[in-house]
Amino acid sequence: MKPKEIRKFRESYTKYDKDCVFEGYKLAVHFDEKDSVKKLGGRWDADEQTWWMPEKNLKNDAHPNGSLVVDVLNDNEMIMGQYGKYKGPCQGEGVEYKLRQPGQAGTRYTVNFWIESDAVAFHQSLPDGTFGNNCPDVVWQTVEEARIHWDELIAEGYIRVENS
Repeated sequence: MKPKEIRKFRESYTKYDKDCVFEGYKLAVHFDEKDSVKKLGGRWDADEQTWWMPEKNLKNDAHPNGSLVVDVLNDNEMIMGQYGKYKGPCQGEGVEYKLRQPGQAGTRYTVNFWIESDAVAFHQSLPDGTFGNNCPDVVWQTVEEARIHWDELIAEGYIRVENS
């Protein structure tokens, strides 16, 4: 993120207290903060151009006063959300949405969103409800990834339906 984007993100920051169900947390880090994040165990993802903190480091002691790494990240308004591959399990109840293309007997999607975990599952199926060779059972995504996926499906002509 660019400094201006980080500043804007932090203006409306709220403490991130959701369980880590992916590989870690994505972070908003200014250039001059990178060394302190590294010391806490943070990593740089060159492909995604972002800093992230592995889940295994979040509960480490960060300070003699008893602060944990996750506390320091929250105090510095850095946690943006889940990062990486899904590890599970999600907490609470998922909200379900269904997508299909009108008038077509093509692939359908059931999308489950777990608000308490910031995780989204895309279930892809054929019109008869079965899963074909080209239809993976479930694809887990962070909320950020899922928004992109959802928008791509809408652009392809999928619509949200109540019952399908």
